[in-house]
Amino acid sequence: MADQPMSNSSRRVAAPCQHFLFVTDPMQSHVASTRRLAERVAAAAPNARVTFSTAVSAHRVMFPHLKSPDGEVLHGVVSYIPYSDGFDAGFNPELHGANADAYWPRARAVGSETLRDVVERLTGRGRPVTRVVYTALVGWVAGVARARGMPAALFWAKPATVFAVYHRYFHGHAAELLLSGLPPLRRDALPSFASMASPGKRHHLTLAVLRDLFAALDDDDEDHGTVVLVDTFDELERDALRAVPRLDLVAVSPVAAWDEPPRRGLLLLPGEAKACIEWLDTKPARSVVYASFGSVLSVSKRQEEEMRRGLDATGRPYLLVAHGGGGGGERAMVVEWCDQRRVLSHPAVGCFVTHCRWDSTVESLAGGVPMVAVPRWADQTTVAALVEESAGVGVRARVDGEGVVSRGELLRCVGW
Repeated sequence: MADQPMSNSSRRVAAPCQHFLFVTDPMQSHVASTRRLAERVAAAAPNARVTFSTAVSAHRVMFPHLKSPDGEVLHGVVSYIPYSDGFDAGFNPELHGANADAYWPRARAVGSETLRDVVERLTGRGRPVTRVVYTALVGWVAGVARARGMPAALFWAKPATVFAVYHRYFHGHAAELLLSGLPPLRRDALPSFASMASPGKRHHLTLAVLRDLFAALDDDDEDHGTVVLVDTFDELERDALRAVPRLDLVAVSPVAAWDEPPRRGLLLLPGEAKACIEWLDTKPARSVVYASFGSVLSVSKRQEEEMRRGLDATGRPYLLVAHGGGGGGERAMVVEWCDQRRVLSHPAVGCFVTHCRWDSTVESLAGGVPMVAVPRWADQTTVAALVEESAGVGVRARVDGEGVVSRGELLRCVGW
């Protein structure tokens, strides 16, 4: 069904017994995973209503052709209605300050107020929200839900092991992170708490936001227990899912694996993404090395140079995602962006060099593609341990004193 602005007749439909409201921050990966979960719930519970809400800036990206870019949209069986985080044109460091501290306090205050307006608007239309699901970076949503007596569940779009490690850290057990209840983890597999806890460090604010989140979970637990929906599956993290007995951690299976297989028609893909697939179509099965460190954090010039030299040295065709893109040829393709889920499900791809963000890892697992793990910060080191030791589907690359994976190390890891 095409995107449709909500009509008056749509608003007069009688409310069903359940109405799920999914709320996420505007980060692209969080929007994508939460949207898939919302669509899955809508498919599994056809008699319920499902509404998805993200910040106005992300809503406008999702539906760029709306006459009213902030308006409510019906797409399939899910309705989309945004809240404002105070940065409707998106957070711009040049305008709002280079430090992310300028974003979170305002986003929490404005978001809490405007999400309450969304809930009240839905109630006024005869569609009262009965249950709320929210992501980790909008922990303030739990307070909005609690004030209206609505049950709320956290959607943890990371492994259960990471959740259990953070839970112990924020409850004063930083020295006991390797005790029973968690799978064996080396010290270098734990999140980089020491760096994250230092004021002024790039990811210090992330740790503060997570601290607030776990405090909110404790408040909910005192009232009626808390459900945490975890983007994982029992076979991979059976022990970790039971490592926090005071909370009910429920595996909802990797949401990245829920979509139908990619359709062969590529007419809707952007030009660069379509070119990637067409290039892969010319390569033998399992012959291509795909390398990407994501689009959020940049890599050093030395690391990019070592990456290109190492991939060249493998003698295998490779697809590299790098800032600026460009370059390559018959044996190599370098782009600024690609449709990663389509790439990892393509039969020509035989290896994924990844920074181990969880959604990327899940997409690789779903595509059956082995990984070379190059974690860069925070809990990516823990995900790398799951890839190498728990799932046995990859190898972790060693870095030098500057945190760079050399061309020789990359060649060692990729060789097969």
